[in-house]
Amino acid sequence: MTAPVEVLALSPARRADRARFIAAPAPLYRGDPRYVAPLRREVHALLDPARNPWHRHAELALFVAVRGRETVGRIAAIRDRRYDQIRAEPLGFFGFFDCVDDGGCAASLLAEAERWARARGARELRGPVSPSMHDECGTLVEGFDSPPVIQMPYNPPYHVGLLEACGYRKAQDLFAYDFDLSQPVRPALARIAGAVEARGEFRIRTIDPRRFASEVEIVRALYNTAWEVNWGFVPLAVDEMEWRAEQLRRLLDPRVALVVEAQRAAGFEPVGFALAVPDVNEILVGLNGRLTPLALFRLIRGLRRIRTMRLLLLGVIAGYRKRGLEALLIREIHVRGARAGVMRAELSWVLEDNVVMNRTIVKAGGRHYKTYRIFGRPLV
Repeated sequence: MTAPVEVLALSPARRADRARFIAAPAPLYRGDPRYVAPLRREVHALLDPARNPWHRHAELALFVAVRGRETVGRIAAIRDRRYDQIRAEPLGFFGFFDCVDDGGCAASLLAEAERWARARGARELRGPVSPSMHDECGTLVEGFDSPPVIQMPYNPPYHVGLLEACGYRKAQDLFAYDFDLSQPVRPALARIAGAVEARGEFRIRTIDPRRFASEVEIVRALYNTAWEVNWGFVPLAVDEMEWRAEQLRRLLDPRVALVVEAQRAAGFEPVGFALAVPDVNEILVGLNGRLTPLALFRLIRGLRRIRTMRLLLLGVIAGYRKRGLEALLIREIHVRGARAGVMRAELSWVLEDNVVMNRTIVKAGGRHYKTYRIFGRPLV
């Protein structure tokens, strides 16, 4: 007879509890060549209320499922007060969902997250977001044949069935696109980008690491404005953006960190940006999330050899869209990335309902090769 599943509550404020939660997926993915464990020290920082300023407006609960002495799953439950204020939706979220292929285990974990969120006024549970839409989010539903790139999730195919069996349905799909940078820029993309340049109204510049703080604030303002009406979006506060920028700072490559500026009477002003980062998952495979001295040496040495990057963010503010700036940014990332020795880029993620951006990416040569799904379930 199979032992029953017990769900245990952990505190994100306690390092030992965070460590137990972070370590939970490792045995579940043992032997899966596509799984890449994130660096444990980075997940600690993300979950720690004393370090991550996101926690100032959000509440996070951690749970693990155990059967006897074996950990068989985990989940986080989330309430974000800022989301409620801005979106006027009393939502709860779940994230960091990992589970053995067992419907009873999944049901126990989700029921605990639902109970927790309902007690705090949530009328729907949505996820996975880990722990927000600015972080890893979505369940992989298409594209299981290759590992994830940096800061994108991975899960076995059976996760979809577990969630659906517990009453969860699609809320939104997120698309990931693959670009082959070893091939020339598509003629149609080159024509559009060339026409934008010929008008002389815009210019592209790289982000200046010497002015890191002011550049971060420019990107934050563009990000919050360009994404303002996107599904599920909540603007980043100054302290949140600064914290996130510091997490990515060591990966910043100015060659593929671009700002597009429009000419105004007073000079040029930023109206859009694109940010790509090297896919360090190429190096993290097999490290199991542990950054030992040898692993750190391997990471630093390997950064120069990475041949894949992720186009993490690309946006243009309202009033400057449909003028070819998205095409100009994609072309520049393609050309500059290829010049730096990058062979492949993933652009992710893009909302399924962002029809214009999806169409632009396909015309630019992007191949839709992965789909991630945000699920939701009413709690009333």
